[in-house]
Amino acid sequence: MDNIEFQNEKENLHNVIQKYKDIMEYYNLRMDAIPKIYANNPLMINNSIEMYSNKLKLMEKSIDKPYFARIDFARDGEANVEKLYIGKVGVMDEDNNNITIDWRAPISSMYYDSNIGRASYTAPEGTCTGELLLKRQYDIENRELKSLQDVDTVSNDELLKPYLNANADNRLKNIVSTIQQEQNAIIREPISKNIIVQGVAGSGKTTVALHRIAYLVYNYREKVKPNQYLVIGPNKFFVNYISAILPDLDVENVKQLTYEELCAETIKEDVKLINEEDKLVASIENERTLEYEKFKVSMNFKEAIDKFIKDFEKSIISNKSIELKGYKIISSNTIKDIYFSIEDSTIFNSIKRKLDRTKLMLFKYVEDNYEKITDNIKLQYKKNIDSASVDVKQNELDKLNFIEKEINNGCKSSINKYFNNLIQNIINIYIKFLTNIENYIDSDFYNEIKLKIQKNISNIKERKVEFEDLSALIYLKCKILGEEPYDQYRQVAIDEAQDFGDFSFYALKSLLRNATFSVFGDLAQSIYQYRGVEDWKSVIENTFNEKCEMKYLLKSYRTTTEIMNSANNITSYINLNTARPVIRHGECVKYINYNNDNEQICLIKSILSKYRENGYKTIAIICKNEEEAILINNKLINENIEIKNITNSDTEYDGGICTITSYLAKGLEFDGAIVANATEGEYNSNKDIDMKLLYVSMTRPLHELNVLYNKNIVKPLQQDTDFINTSVFNNK
Repeated sequence: MDNIEFQNEKENLHNVIQKYKDIMEYYNLRMDAIPKIYANNPLMINNSIEMYSNKLKLMEKSIDKPYFARIDFARDGEANVEKLYIGKVGVMDEDNNNITIDWRAPISSMYYDSNIGRASYTAPEGTCTGELLLKRQYDIENRELKSLQDVDTVSNDELLKPYLNANADNRLKNIVSTIQQEQNAIIREPISKNIIVQGVAGSGKTTVALHRIAYLVYNYREKVKPNQYLVIGPNKFFVNYISAILPDLDVENVKQLTYEELCAETIKEDVKLINEEDKLVASIENERTLEYEKFKVSMNFKEAIDKFIKDFEKSIISNKSIELKGYKIISSNTIKDIYFSIEDSTIFNSIKRKLDRTKLMLFKYVEDNYEKITDNIKLQYKKNIDSASVDVKQNELDKLNFIEKEINNGCKSSINKYFNNLIQNIINIYIKFLTNIENYIDSDFYNEIKLKIQKNISNIKERKVEFEDLSALIYLKCKILGEEPYDQYRQVAIDEAQDFGDFSFYALKSLLRNATFSVFGDLAQSIYQYRGVEDWKSVIENTFNEKCEMKYLLKSYRTTTEIMNSANNITSYINLNTARPVIRHGECVKYINYNNDNEQICLIKSILSKYRENGYKTIAIICKNEEEAILINNKLINENIEIKNITNSDTEYDGGICTITSYLAKGLEFDGAIVANATEGEYNSNKDIDMKLLYVSMTRPLHELNVLYNKNIVKPLQQDTDFINTSVFNNK
């Protein structure tokens, strides 16, 4: 790249920034004028001011780096070459000339997908073909051009290095400029498609999920509103971790919930999720103890609920007739005949909807059978007054007059009163199901889990539920009360989806029946084995009826080659796919032996000091369990180290040094990490769950990893330590 071209690009950047300033000034003038222009239309004033205000906010965010790439494209049949500068947001001047092109625009896809030469992109008006003459990438900071390079002159991995070498808090801000072809293909899948993305650790699943939402919001803005998208995360800490990213991607009003929050909102009950720490520990120690939990997220549990619902539906219409003042108006058999004449369908897909339809049909029944009903009432009246006293006759006559008025009014009041409160709240219905579950499952299995069911019922009565109860509560809500408030959703993105069971997905699809799903997860990080999905095939078959496509992200962009290769020893050991790291080298993973807890603390202090010297802003000491995390945290506090212990109740992490468990660290990333106590006795190499926890821990750092162990390091990592002298204290 010669100096003249660099100067030309610097001048262009200066001109673009000046145009931004001019446009922003124009928007401010328009906002000042709007109250006068629409003086008699308050709604138009508010909408216009909001529109210009949003445009200004986006331009203020992007003016320091208005674009990150350029493509030169010569369309077939046109003489002019388009020079298009691609940024986070698209900006047009008052004459509708493009200053920058939004990365989500159809034409921008060529930057991510096409090589120099013949190229095309799909636009709403059809496929556009031509010649791609240039692909250029820029490094711009604070309105100053630092460097530029033409994409075809170096490999994609080389282009990524400046961004991947950044600290964790800056990486998500740059993802738009570093989206890779396989990521871009997933981001730009049409909204009508269900997709499941199996991605290795560090492959960008979370960022791809968020950028897919941003892409869909932009390209389907005329058909789908932002509040018709939903993001589901594994916990509140994780949801808050990602929530700051969407506004930076020009996405507002997209709802973000945990599965627990969605359930509470769905059933409209105040429920509290029981802490899973003990259960996770139990699953690590003895998988057999959690057969009941596994059952509750399986399709077998769904089938048991379906059987219960059939019985519940039969009991919902009691043997009691609709009566008024002691007179039978409509028999129970008539009510049942009408109710069960309504066939299940996409419209009548819940008990409540069928009951509402039954009421309407009963109103019509009264109207069509007026004479029959009144004749029957008169017969009852005659029977009641035979041999009755004068007072009784008068009383019955008063009743008859009242009843005739009600019948003349279509019996609406009586019918409505009959159907009021037929359905209990969902929590009570679920308790009823669990209380009678022995009628719907194998008797031997029931005897095995009987005590757990009783404990489960006791907790639910106190409004305390397990994660595994949530699918059943959501499903019961759908089948009994319906899912009307959730019909609005058109696209749902689920992150860390490997932690949901088959029934969890089925319940979500039942609730969000009009939505398509983008599901992101990694089976190698499925640490909640008592409730996580075992393979994606079952989800595709059971939930999506084969109308779902598998996608794969096999390249890891988070860690260095050295870290990823070490972590791959674990996935190879348990026969799972290994990740292909981007060619970004760093220091070898250090495996350090210690003799006692005090030595481990000394080692951690020394490593932390080095990490801080390297400028790392986010550092994690990752422990297998909470007990160990608290112990190390307290000892480091006593050593005057500023440190935070992250627990399941935390909702945010602002950087610095922290202790954290491996299961909470899943989905997060740090500049540097220390894995504490990677000893064979702590992480049993014969247990997949232990290996997955260790894999999660080792794949969190971006730049540097130290693994500490006491005497016997876990087996899959032993081959890595053969050439490393493992005792720091013996080699000072």
